[in-house]
Amino acid sequence: MERENREELRKMLLSLREETLRKIEEEVGAKVKEDPRFTTLSTMDIGDLSQFDLDADINYSLLQGHLERLRNINEALRRLDEGTYGYCEECGREIGIKRLKVLPFARYCVECQGRLEKIQKQARMGKVFYRFEELEGEEEESFS
Repeated sequence: MERENREELRKMLLSLREETLRKIEEEVGAKVKEDPRFTTLSTMDIGDLSQFDLDADINYSLLQGHLERLRNINEALRRLDEGTYGYCEECGREIGIKRLKVLPFARYCVECQGRLEKIQKQARMGKVFYRFEELEGEEEESFS
């Protein structure tokens, strides 16, 4: 990879890291300010708190996504420093510059990423089918 591309991608990664850190800080700060459990004069009833817990779960999922993105960005910066950035972790081939400019923390080339997603989809579907088979067995036992 050419030096100017590496520097451009480093700047992109650093910018993405700052943006992601800002989002994490906003999520955490907003949570503390909005959560009635952090105030002593809360007039919320059980229903209100249940809705708030649901919202908190959704916010937690968003926060987890931001943290995962931050981890991927930091890992890409580490690989950039080590000289292994831009190479597919599966096949070892160079990841295309167009892909890296769109997703600068990409770990896999397009082909390997596609295979990985296909395997993950099949695994999820297998779990769903396995669960249905499990439920059918439980139903048969309850009718016996």
